[in-house]
Amino acid sequence: MKVAISGKGGTGKTTISATLARLGARRGLRTLAIDCDSNPNLGVSLGLDFDVINNAEHLPKTVRRGQTWRADELIAGYGVPAPDNVTLIHAARVDQAAAG
Repeated sequence: MKVAISGKGGTGKTTISATLARLGARRGLRTLAIDCDSNPNLGVSLGLDFDVINNAEHLPKTVRRGQTWRADELIAGYGVPAPDNVTLIHAARVDQAAAG
């Protein structure tokens, strides 16, 4: 099962995403939460410490020509273990204006 949450800013997308992820994982589902927000806060909502979140690697912005990635490789390389057996991946983050 795959679930995507989208909508306007400030509507509770992050809170709903974290809650669904944790509930699914508590029920024994293998759960991967991918934070695609340019200002990622899903880790906080999942219960991670700020140090863990700030030191987590983000998915690379580009892939070299001919390079392929398998999902299990991305999860192993970039996944961060979170409470309730959820794995978090940061897919995007803007560190400074006009950086993207």
